[in-house]
Amino acid sequence: MRKEIKITSVVLLVLMFSLLLSGSVLAQEEERYGGTLNAALQMSVAHLDSDNSTDSMITAMMNHVYEGLFEFDKNLKVHPYLAKSYQVSEGGLVYEVKLRENVMMHNGQTMNADDVIASFRRWLEINNGGKLVAPHFDQVEKIDQYNIRFTFKDPYAPFLNILASPVSNQKFVVRAEEVVKEFGTDIIERHVGTGPYKYEEWVPDQKLVLTRFEDYTPSSRESSFFAGERIPYLDKIVFNFIPDAQVRVSGVRTGQFQFAEEVPREQYQIFKRNENIKNEIIYPDRMSMLIFNSSEAPFDNKYARRAIAYALDFEELGYAMIGDTQFWRLESALHEEGNPWHVPDAGEGIYGVYDPEKAKQLLEQAGYNGQPLVILSGQDNQMERQGAIAIQDQLEKIGIEVELQLFDRPTVVEKRSKPDGWHMHLSPFIKVVPDPQIHQGWTGTNKWITNWDSKDSRQMDQIFAEMLREVDYEQRYKIVERMQAELWDSVPYFNILDYSRLHIRRTELKNFKSGWQPFFWNTYLE
Repeated sequence: MRKEIKITSVVLLVLMFSLLLSGSVLAQEEERYGGTLNAALQMSVAHLDSDNSTDSMITAMMNHVYEGLFEFDKNLKVHPYLAKSYQVSEGGLVYEVKLRENVMMHNGQTMNADDVIASFRRWLEINNGGKLVAPHFDQVEKIDQYNIRFTFKDPYAPFLNILASPVSNQKFVVRAEEVVKEFGTDIIERHVGTGPYKYEEWVPDQKLVLTRFEDYTPSSRESSFFAGERIPYLDKIVFNFIPDAQVRVSGVRTGQFQFAEEVPREQYQIFKRNENIKNEIIYPDRMSMLIFNSSEAPFDNKYARRAIAYALDFEELGYAMIGDTQFWRLESALHEEGNPWHVPDAGEGIYGVYDPEKAKQLLEQAGYNGQPLVILSGQDNQMERQGAIAIQDQLEKIGIEVELQLFDRPTVVEKRSKPDGWHMHLSPFIKVVPDPQIHQGWTGTNKWITNWDSKDSRQMDQIFAEMLREVDYEQRYKIVERMQAELWDSVPYFNILDYSRLHIRRTELKNFKSGWQPFFWNTYLE
């Protein structure tokens, strides 16, 4: 009898301890909710429709409002997100996707197949990622409210990776069917998604305000970057557009902002000594890509494009553009070391080979007549501004007349979309690319902004055509090696170097995970 009483007492004590511990955990979880996060971003955006722009900042901000059928984790592995599961059949021609049920949208309706199909058809028509898929796609069918069938005309190996691509103007997100019907292919101005935060206000050139979606339906999977559980702890997120870096820094120091992107790297040690500030070095992060207008002389000739690669001292550019070597590294390949698609000898014999005399010979071979060359670049971003100035200086040293045109980001995006009026454009590319096929959106005949249309561009088209059908990794890697070789032979664009941005945050901003795009689900204010 005493033994039974003793065991019962122990059980009661364990139960009471468990309840107390559970209550404590719940209390701690409850304490995480609330507050307004003020984030300072360096550039404004022209609008908020990621299907209609290559601006990565639109994608980064609106990732809080919209979500994809599939999302990538921190290891660039794709996972179902708004999708619950999927099956591939008929030799890769058919993808059957089962949706998560009872996922609420910001309009109070439950997400269903109609929302996904409307969003997908729009994506297929106007998004660069969708345009990659469209030539090979047959039809999308609604099986029932939570099951969809995607059918291809021929096998398309990277379909899921393209859907989840973190690259701007490629990712597929689900929008409310009513909004897609209202705006069609025009720029969307009323935003209704499934994300943890919903659109409240956008003041052009000033701020974007998002508020917690109280009826948000989180994924049950473990959180890992864009994949898995997202919890909206914050009442509100305010993205403030602050072009002046020192204003962003001062705001974090005083507590006006809890996060600031792209702050001066030379102040890294100063931030490190401030107990209220945490440094966030992002890697892998960005490429500094020099893009040629291949429809305009002299760069309609590949020898002129090659000439610029030999004319530039990349290491000197690294110091001018970025400065401290812990924030940049010379890298000729499109995929960073450690990425399964990294090609270590990409650009051998041309990348980083500083030879001004060879550059002059190639320009003469291309028939260059001495006309002024226009460099189009952004003035709000240090890499773009300082890089363009340094490139101008290096080219002028070998006798090339250069006209520098520096504008705010929206103006740059507008001007670079035109087929004339510029010759070179310096732009950041996201380094994190989970599938080499994604480069097809930038590379080939008349892709993105290069205006490249030649025998060489059509050869590149053929390489991508082979790549999209090949599912074997080793065979596909050989095709990627050919792609890199062709790129460095015809150079419609080339990577000068890889670089890391420096962000800073207040220490009271907890559980922040640094990545190539900042996100604030699962973060909270202490």
